[in-house]
Order: sequence, then structure tokens, then C-alpha cells
Amino acid sequence: MGSASGGLRSAKTTPEEKLKAVKSKQIDKSIENERNKAESHFKILLLGGSECGKTTIFKQMRVLHLNGFSREDALAFKPSIHYNIMSSLTQLLTACASFKIFHENSVQEAVDQFTEYVEKIKNVEDGVLTPAIGRSIEKIWHSSGVQTAYNRKFLYTLLDNCKYFLDDIRRITEESYVPTTQDILHCRLQSTGINEISFVYKKIGFRMIDVGGQRSERRKWIHCFDNVDMVLFVVSVSDFDTIDPEDPTQNRLLQNYFLFKTIAQSELFRHSSIVLFLNKYDIFKEKLQSSTIRQCWSHYAGDDSLLDATHFIQTQFRNCIHERHRYFSYITVATDTENIQLVFDSATAHIINENLKSTGLRD
Repeated sequence: MGSASGGLRSAKTTPEEKLKAVKSKQIDKSIENERNKAESHFKILLLGGSECGKTTIFKQMRVLHLNGFSREDALAFKPSIHYNIMSSLTQLLTACASFKIFHENSVQEAVDQFTEYVEKIKNVEDGVLTPAIGRSIEKIWHSSGVQTAYNRKFLYTLLDNCKYFLDDIRRITEESYVPTTQDILHCRLQSTGINEISFVYKKIGFRMIDVGGQRSERRKWIHCFDNVDMVLFVVSVSDFDTIDPEDPTQNRLLQNYFLFKTIAQSELFRHSSIVLFLNKYDIFKEKLQSSTIRQCWSHYAGDDSLLDATHFIQTQFRNCIHERHRYFSYITVATDTENIQLVFDSATAHIINENLKSTGLRD
């Protein structure tokens, strides 16, 4: 009869297996450290529709809490700023044609030079404007016809940063040009994918996540929804009289109102604070002088004074919020660093204090 132990072998671990086990433990520890690090941060999810200004808010956090932009970082914005200028001037010239505004001969020569230049560099990835074409742009911008078209800017699509950049076209088209912080904040750059920054403010670690606002990007939002302390939702309040470019049958502000309502009432954020930035308030004030918010809310019964219209819009958004939520709303101009610093300070202070109260750490 054979030995009962004859079919058994002693389990020996090879050096390779030991090394794999050590590496596996290191990876597990690293993952756990990253998880703990993420959970120790105050997580802010930055949401909003297309062109609402939320990416400008994201850039402001870098300016306020991460020492802004290096020279190398700033230069990376130069092509985008130049393309913003070309887009704005093209929109203005298209409007001139639509309004049957004709140019003087000298201005038309500059228009021809600009059009030819744009055609030449449109497929050049890093194509930038030269000082010579900058002088042509300056001539076009200051012409009476283009100024007439600009004064009707709310009748067609025009980039918000048009005047800011065109008023300073000579500086921006110098060969030695390096974008300033204000240039970077005004630069329109469509956000895609998921962008994240971490910073420390008042001894608290913050983690802010910005995701693209276009409808095609919103499917990515779900990946960011875990353990959110604060949803910061940005709305362009100046869109009250604007058609949604992604759905021409809809009002743009109303579409973003419904998007906000969906987010605010989602069970995914039942324990999150909700902060609303009613952004582009400077443009809202200007538009309200010749338009009405009835284009967005036809049942509005108030007058078109700034105070009444603002209060009505604030109330519409406030009515979307469950009582359980900590909710705060602010009027903002995203390109104004002082304004954003004030409202961010206020929002985070309120929410952190409320969190401390709820945990019994503060009366």
C-alpha cells in the first residue's frame, strides 16, 4: 500500500511569484492611498451647458489658487486667441453682408486681404496672425460699416470676446505677443473630455472636475458623480433670448434650466450641496435694455427692470431644489477675477460651515 503523502508536494513560492506578490501589494496600497487622497478632498463637480463660461471659472481657479499660467502655458493659448479673432471678424463680415452694409474701397481692400489670409492658413494647425494682417483687421474693425454690424450683435451669433480682442488687435498680433491672464480668461476654448485640478484653500484640499458641456460630452458626466461634495452649475443668464444651436427649436436658457433641474433632482446628488452661478450677467444687463425674458418664460408678468427680471430667474431655478439640499446662487461674470474670488469664497465658506454643523463639529 503506497504512502498517503506520496501524491502531495510541498508548496514552494518561486522568487518570481514573491516579486509579483510584492508588486501586487504595492499596487493595492497605491490604489488605496489614491482613494483616501481623493476622499479627503472637497470634491467639486463643475457642470453646465455649452458656452456658459464654466471653463473660464475653471481657469479662474488656476489663477486664484495655483499661481496662474506660466509663459509656456500662456503661449499655448496664442493660436486659439488668434482663431477667436478670425472667427469674430468673419461673423461680423457675414453680418455686414446680411444687413447689406457695404464697405469703402480702402476697407474692402483690407477685407480682401483678411479673407485671403484666412483661406491660406485655415488648415494650418498653429496658424497665427501677423502684424501686417493685424493692421488690416484694425482697419476693418474701426470702419463705420463693421461698427454698425457690431452694434446689432444680439441679432446674430458673435463671440462674447469679440470687442475685447479686436480693441487690442495691434498688441495681440505683435510677433513677441505672449497672452496675458486676462487674454487667457477671455479666450474661447471648447472644453472636451474631463479636466481636473487640485488645490489647497484655507487649509482644505479641493478637487475640481470640469467636463465638456456639449450634449455629446454629457454621457461622460456619470463617471464623475461619486462622492461629490458640491455641484457647481454654471448658466449663461444672457441666453434668455438665444436659440439653442444644438436644437434650433428650443430656447437656450430654458434648455439649461431643464438640465439644471435634472441634475438638482437626481438621487445621485441627494447628499451634495448645489451652487448655481448665473453667469454673463454683464451681457444680460446690456441685452435687457432692448429685449425681454418673456422670450424664455412667456408667463413672466413683471416688468423688464434688471431687479425684477433677475429675481424671477433666480426664483425659477430655486424652485427646482429639494428642501434637503444646501443651495446657494450667485450672480457672476466669469472673466472678472475679483467677482469669482468673492463668490467662490462665499459659497465654500457657507457649505463647509453647514457640513461642520451637520457633523456636530460646530454649533
